[in-house]
Amino acid sequence: MMLKRLARLPLWLAELFTGTKSFVANPLIGSRRLNRWGLHVGRVALAHGVIRLRMAMLGWRVPREDRRQFIEQGFVLKRNYLPEDEYHALVEEVRQGRGEVRQCIQGDARPRRMLLAPEVLEAMPRTRALMQDPAFRRLMRFCAGHLRMPICHAEQVMNGVSEAPPDPQTNLHVDTFQPTMKFWLYLEDVSDLNGPFVFVPGSNRLSRERLSWEYRMSQEARGHADRYTARGSFRVEPEAAARLGDKPSQSFQVPGNTLLIANTFGVHARGHAQPGTSRLALWGMSRTNPFIPLPGLGFESLNRLQYRVLQRMRRREDERAAARGVKASWHRVEGKDAWQR
Repeated sequence: MMLKRLARLPLWLAELFTGTKSFVANPLIGSRRLNRWGLHVGRVALAHGVIRLRMAMLGWRVPREDRRQFIEQGFVLKRNYLPEDEYHALVEEVRQGRGEVRQCIQGDARPRRMLLAPEVLEAMPRTRALMQDPAFRRLMRFCAGHLRMPICHAEQVMNGVSEAPPDPQTNLHVDTFQPTMKFWLYLEDVSDLNGPFVFVPGSNRLSRERLSWEYRMSQEARGHADRYTARGSFRVEPEAAARLGDKPSQSFQVPGNTLLIANTFGVHARGHAQPGTSRLALWGMSRTNPFIPLPGLGFESLNRLQYRVLQRMRRREDERAAARGVKASWHRVEGKDAWQR
């Protein structure tokens, strides 16, 4: 056992300089002694400094107000993002999409996502035009702090579809220790009925209160009863959330054709929803190594490659799950009704 641990030590050390976040999978990240000496807080602070540097490099021609709002409040909100006729054509195109559909079971919710891989976008010209729009790409790259574009999906979140426990994503949380960008272009209205995004403005910033909270959580995370917290996605009590931001949590009840971009290091959640409701959006995420000071490369070949890598990883996950007689966490949904509704 000791020899196995020693053999894995170089890997665990190397992971300290990546986006690895699990306090359970990596005993160095989860070490109470090292975190008492400041390991976790040091990773948090360094990651934020590096990504702010990269964002500064990518701010050219991004509207000043968008930059200010994202840095200070942790989100950018743009209503009526597309011209009305383009928006309605986009909605219809996404509803008729023919890409691979995968589903994850999250309590009583069922998020379904269709990967917008390059080969899928060939049959979706309006979606492809959005993804290639220069202003859209500049904003995505700035908020991500990286030249590589986010991996994009069409997403349907179906609420209250089973008698399972409540959706765990409705608990306030942070995704990881580093700034991470997610975006939604809502393709239908979002209200209290179908689960609006909830965010605590200003909770993305490294205040003294936030660093103190991160320090305390790092002492508890490895043995925490909540498995998400133990894996590095800390759950946040409402009282703590109120201290970590500038204002009370904001619920984004917005009309369709609204673009929302959020730094999910900030405290956020999926809003509670009525059973049987759903919402449709274009969804994307960017999470890169936060310790590399340059903003990477944005060649189209690399943007395409990341989709192939993700598809290969998902196939391997399918195979490993099948060998255990279960389904992968994000498993394929077959049939003509997998996407259209």
